[in-house]
Amino acid sequence: MKIKSEYKGKTIVKSTTIGNITVVIDNIDIKRYQYYVSIGLGYIFEEESETTTAPEKCIQYEGIEQKVSAKPIAKRKRRVKQTPGKGEE
Repeated sequence: MKIKSEYKGKTIVKSTTIGNITVVIDNIDIKRYQYYVSIGLGYIFEEESETTTAPEKCIQYEGIEQKVSAKPIAKRKRRVKQTPGKGEE
C-alpha cells in the first residue's frame, strides 16, 4: 500500500465521538494500514502497481479416476417419545 499523491503533504482532521483525530499524512506509518482503515481513512491509500509483469502461476488439478466401493449410509431411525394414551396418566 502507498499513499495517494493528492494527499501527500496534507493534514487530515477526523471527527469522532471521542474527539478529533489529527493525522499528518507525511508521518503515517504504512505498517499501521489496518488502523487507518478502521478509523475511516482507507481512502488515502492505493495499491502499489507492479512495474514488471510476473508470469502467472497456474495450478492445475488432475483428479484420479477410480471406482469407489462404499456402502450407502442408512438413514437414522427416529425415536418417538412415548406419550400416555387416553385414560392413562
